[in-house]
Amino acid sequence: MRKPLHTALNELRQKQKSTFAFNVQNFYQLEACKITAEKLKLPVIIQFSERFLRFLEDKYSVKFIMENFKSDYTYFHLDHCIDIDFIKFCIEAGFDSVMYDGSAFLIDENIKNSLIVKEHAEKFNCLVEGELGKVSGVEDGFGEEGSSYAEIQEIIRYVEETKIDLMALGIGNAHGFYENLEGIDLSILEEASKKLHPEQLFVLHGGTGLPKEVIKEAISYGVVKINISTQLKKETIDILKEFATNNSLYNEISYHTKMVEGLSNFFEQYLLEYTV
Repeated sequence: MRKPLHTALNELRQKQKSTFAFNVQNFYQLEACKITAEKLKLPVIIQFSERFLRFLEDKYSVKFIMENFKSDYTYFHLDHCIDIDFIKFCIEAGFDSVMYDGSAFLIDENIKNSLIVKEHAEKFNCLVEGELGKVSGVEDGFGEEGSSYAEIQEIIRYVEETKIDLMALGIGNAHGFYENLEGIDLSILEEASKKLHPEQLFVLHGGTGLPKEVIKEAISYGVVKINISTQLKKETIDILKEFATNNSLYNEISYHTKMVEGLSNFFEQYLLEYTV
């Protein structure tokens, strides 16, 4: 029986574990996610950037994708988005969670729009993720260079006024590969976890390249969802390169097998490390 996403995430919180949200772009990644989740019987979040979800909706339809890849262990999430109409479209399509990212706006506007999304999402039992503090870097057409740290008083105000389900904080994290980790400030997460309701769930963006000790400390402060995008792109291109090197002619069956098996192993390594 399929658990609501909030139940699955709360169970992880109680065990001081986390799952991963993988930003997918194609059917190989979708299939591998579903296979891995069902094999391990562990929750996995299939996450879409607005840019690629619009592309997939245009080519295949979100309804088709959900009918084929949503399961007892896979959950669908819309990543960074400020288009409230598109967020509502995903909510009404049956997504388990959506993200309204008002981190680039003043706190009043962020709260106002988060409440609009939250009110609509509650009608469909959909969770809402919000963000304070900007995560640096551009990912799938969203974001900008430069970052900012979330401030504790704004975090408290935002959470109290929105009752947000999932809280993402700018702690010096970044999209893409890290050149160094000097800017990461986990004390922001630590302080927020102490001052907010003990059951508040947190999200860590920019999971690619973070060392195990950083991830595990973040989990200890209530992080139950860790986003992985860049590393999945790198893994996908590496599998493609290996196939091209070892084959002089294209064969869809063998390529499909190679890609899905390789990506399944990739997903499994992450989940076994932090979710079990």
